Amino acid sequence: MNLKSQIEGARADAAGMERLYKHALAAGNEAAFKEVIGRCAGEHPENVLFSAWAYRLDVLTPPPVVGPEDQTVNQSQTRRWWTAVATSVVVGVLYALFARDKLPIPIPGEADPLFWIGWGPLTALGILFYLAMVDRSERRIYRYASLAVIPIAVYTAVTVWSRTDDIANLSALHLPFVAWAAIGAALILGHPDPARQCYAYLVKSVETVLVGGIYFAAGAIFLGLTVGIFAVLGINLPQNVLQTMAAWGIGAIPVLALASVYDPMAAPVAQDWTTGLTRILRILTQLILPLALGVLVVYVFWFVPAYFWRPFQEREVLIVYNATILAILVLLTIVVSGPVEERSPRHDKILRYAVQALVGLTLFLNVYALAAIASRTFNFGLTPNRYAVLGWNIVTLLMLAVVGFRQWRGRSEPWVYIFRESIARVSVLAIAWALWVLSGLPLSFD
Repeated sequence: MNLKSQIEGARADAAGMERLYKHALAAGNEAAFKEVIGRCAGEHPENVLFSAWAYRLDVLTPPPVVGPEDQTVNQSQTRRWWTAVATSVVVGVLYALFARDKLPIPIPGEADPLFWIGWGPLTALGILFYLAMVDRSERRIYRYASLAVIPIAVYTAVTVWSRTDDIANLSALHLPFVAWAAIGAALILGHPDPARQCYAYLVKSVETVLVGGIYFAAGAIFLGLTVGIFAVLGINLPQNVLQTMAAWGIGAIPVLALASVYDPMAAPVAQDWTTGLTRILRILTQLILPLALGVLVVYVFWFVPAYFWRPFQEREVLIVYNATILAILVLLTIVVSGPVEERSPRHDKILRYAVQALVGLTLFLNVYALAAIASRTFNFGLTPNRYAVLGWNIVTLLMLAVVGFRQWRGRSEPWVYIFRESIARVSVLAIAWALWVLSGLPLSFD
C-alpha cells in the first residue's frame, strides 16, 4: 500500500494520521507526506482532518480573517479576474507608451531603450501588484520584491541606456531573468521548505510561459484577421497603430497567463499539479526524454569524436551546444514534476535511470563546451560575450555536478524529492551569475 492510500485510509483516524506522520519523519519522507496531504486536501475539501494537517504543515495558506465576528471568506474568483484584467490593461498601456514609435521587441538598437530595458521589470511589477492585491494574507514580501526590481532596472538604465553593443544585448537577456527571480522570491519566502517551494515555482514558471505563448499566438491571429478585414474594406491601418496594438497585447499577456495557472491564495507547492497544462507538460517531457537521450548519445559518441575541433573554431556550433545544455536543464526540471504516486515502481525506476543518464551525458557535453569557450577566450581574448558564456558554462557545470552527485550519494533514499531539492538549490547559482552579469559586466568592459 502506497503512502497516499495509507493517508486516505486514515481520513477519520487522527491518531493513525499522527503515526503515519511520525513514521514518515523517521524514514526521511516528510516531503512526500506533505505532498500527499496537499493532494488529499484538494481532492477531499470536505474532510476536516486533511485540511487541518494541510494547514498544520503549511501546505495550504489559511484564508484571511475578516469582519468583527472573525468569519473567514474565500477569495472571489470574480474579484481575482477583475484585478488581473485591470492590471494587465494598465501594463499593456505602459508597454505601448514605452515602445513609442519603434518595434516592441527587446533588442537594443531596434527598440526604444525605455522598452527593451523596461519591459522585464514592468512585467514583474505588474505581477507583484496583482499578487499583492489578490493575496490578503498581508505578506509584505511583495513590497520588498518590488523595491528590489526598481533599483536594478534603474541601474541597468543608467549603465546601458545609450548602448547597442554586446553589453547591451547581454543586459537585455539577463534583466528579465533577474525580474523573474524577484517574483519567485516574493512567492517563496515566508513559506516553509524554501527548496520545495522554489522547485514548484520553477515548474509553474514554465507553465505560465507556455500559456503566455498560447495567448500571444491567439492575439497574433486576431491582429492578423483585423488587418485583413480592414484591408478588404480598403482601409490600411498605419504601421504605428499596429505597433501600438502589438505592444499593448504583449504587455497585457503575462499577468493574464499567470492568473490562468496560479492560485495566489495557495503556496507554490499547494498548486494544482494533476490537471490542465501542468499534466500535459509533464507527459510531453517524459515523451521527449528518450529523444533527448538519443540526441545526446549521437552528440557524445559520434559528433564530438568526428568533429572535435568545430566548437573550438566555430562560434555557431558552440552556441548550439550551450542552448542544448540549457534546454536539457529545463527538461530535467519538468520531467520529475507531479505526484510521485501516479508512477508505478517499474516506471519510477526506468525514469530514474533515464534521468541519471541524461545528467551524465549533459555533464560531459558541458565539460566539452567549457573547454571550447576557454580555448576561444585564451586564443582570441576576453570579450563580454565570452565572459558571460564562460561564466554560464561554469554555473551549469556546477549545477549538473551537484545534482548528479546528490543522486549518486542518496541512491537509497526517495530519489525524486532529492532531485527536486537539488534543482531548486542550485538554481541560486544561475540567479547570482545573472545578477553579476547585469551589474558587473558594464563596469568591467567600460
